[in-house]
Order: sequence, then C-alpha cells, then structure tokens
Amino acid sequence: MNKRKLRVGLIGGGGIAQAVHIPGWNNLPEAEIVGVADLSEATARKAAAAAGAKEVFTDFNDLLKMDLDVVDVCTPNKAHTPAVLAALESGRHVICEKPLAVSTAEVRTMGELADAKKLKLMTGQHQRFTQSAVAARSWVDAGNVGEVYHARVRAMRRAWLPPSPGFIDGKLSGGGPCMDIGVHALDLCMWLMDFPTPVRVSGTAKTVFAKGHDMPNLWGEWDRDRYSVEDFASGFVHFDNGATMVLEAAWMCHQPENEELMTQLFGKQGGLVWTESSFSTATNGILAQGTLTPSVQVPHPHWNEIAAFADCVINDKLSPVPWTETIKVIGILEAIYASSAAGKEVAVKG
Repeated sequence: MNKRKLRVGLIGGGGIAQAVHIPGWNNLPEAEIVGVADLSEATARKAAAAAGAKEVFTDFNDLLKMDLDVVDVCTPNKAHTPAVLAALESGRHVICEKPLAVSTAEVRTMGELADAKKLKLMTGQHQRFTQSAVAARSWVDAGNVGEVYHARVRAMRRAWLPPSPGFIDGKLSGGGPCMDIGVHALDLCMWLMDFPTPVRVSGTAKTVFAKGHDMPNLWGEWDRDRYSVEDFASGFVHFDNGATMVLEAAWMCHQPENEELMTQLFGKQGGLVWTESSFSTATNGILAQGTLTPSVQVPHPHWNEIAAFADCVINDKLSPVPWTETIKVIGILEAIYASSAAGKEVAVKG
C-alpha cells in the first residue's frame, strides 16, 4: 500500500462509533475517517463532526462510492452482514463490531468472500486487547495452564439492560445478553484455549425479568412490548478434544455484583481467572496462587484493537481476530439458542 493515510469509511455513527471507534481512528496519524453513513442523517452528521469527516450519507452504498481503503461497521447486529458484504464486494478491508454476525452461515459467507478477494476482515473483540487479557495470554503461552479440560464463562449483570431497540429488538440484535456481552467473555475464553472446535451444546435462553417484573434498571426504562430477546442464557459445551465449558450470560439477575465478566480455565498444570488475573498451581507438591502483573500498559483496548487492524492492512499481516476464530464463537451462541428452542442438545454448526 502507498504512503497515503488509510481512508476510512464508517457505517453506523451511533453510540459505539462515537464513544470509541472515532476516537480510536483519530488517534492514528496513519489513518483518517473521510465519510460516515447512518440511516439517521443527524447521527451521521454528529459522527462526521467528531471524526473530522466532510462526507455524510444515509445510504452506505453511497459511502462505498468514495475512495476508501477501510470500512468500519458499527451498526446494530442484524445490519452487519449486508454492510460487511457490500464493503468486501467493493474491495475494502473491513473491521466490524462484535458480533460479526448472528449466524455461522453469515460469518462463513463474509469470511470466504474476504479470503477470495484477499481482503482483511476483523471482528471487534476489544477484550483481547485489555491489559489483563494480554497478561493472561502470556501466562498461558508460557505453559503454565497446560491442557485445559474445563472452562467457565460468565457475563452477568445485576440490572444493566441496554434500553436501545438495537439491543432489545431481536429483529435488530439477533439475541440478548448472549450476543451482547456473552460474546466478549466467550471469545476471550476460546482465545485463551487456542480455539478448540465445539461439537455439541445443551443450552437455554429465557426472559425472566425484562417483560414485566419490577426489577429496576440502572440504564433506565425500556420498551417491554418491543422486548423480544432473552435476558438470561446458559449453555454446556463439548469440544472435539474432550474439553467442556459452562457459559452464563444475563442483563438482569439477583447477584451482589453489578457486573461480572469472567473466564476461568481449569488446566492440568494450573488454573487462571480473567479479568482478575489470578492464578493457581502446584509445584513439587506445594499449592501456590497469586496475581499476574501485566508487563505492558494498554491505554485503551478499543484504540489498540483499531491500531492492530490498521497495522495488518498497512503491513499485510494476518487479521488480529480472523473469521475462522469468530465462527466458532458464533457457532456456540447459535447452538445455545437452537438447543433452547428444540429442548435438547444440538450439534454446533461451522
């Protein structure tokens, strides 16, 4: 690629774009956002002003007529696939907010198109770029956990239900806390486990509080009539290497913590808990435990995520979060919903 700045087009100018993606791109001297597309012209103009971009569109197809190198997709979940596919078809590298898609079929379609066109495609799993995750991965890579035979994944909130329709309307989101916050902890756990292949899942997804209970919400009121996703889900996963995993995700539940985002690995050499970065092991018959000390400082994981993607484009490196990993994460979440609907264990699609 030549020495000019990466020209970035942003599809979706709402909350996540304005809060972290735009500042992340603005922090990179080698990149610039040149255009923003959003169904709401007012939102697009607000995002463009924050980005310093001159061009504003209400149809992303018009944005794709611009001279662009990269497209950053920050739309509601169900709108990811058409935007990503259009951007790839136009020959642009793509970074897309999590979840990349809400089905394995869509992830595979995106990934195979990106591969065929030799384009970079990255899922925005920013938790991999946190200080605690970097420290955890280094400890795992040093062999301190060994073979992982079981894992626990929790993404549990006491009363933090996002009231926006983009989260609570299944036609827009494709799922509730599983797709919103469960995907973060699950991706991190799978990354630390080096992505074994999931083969079957027994799961449940249900709405316990969000339709009519008097549970308060720390983020304010929401449209109960429009609410059409789960507020709690859990699953038991079997992998091809014999390992197992338990996953729990909720926006509302009775627990002491306002939020718990946690991954725990049980290995033959040791155990590890993220995000608290605690470890436990035994050496020469002596039990030991402690807390990892991060060796690197991570100022902002979203910014590091975007910087890593820009680097892979500029220097022709592999995607930092490739679709071949993402498809396993989405396969598990997809199977939890399918198992809940069928009332039995199901095979994981891939």
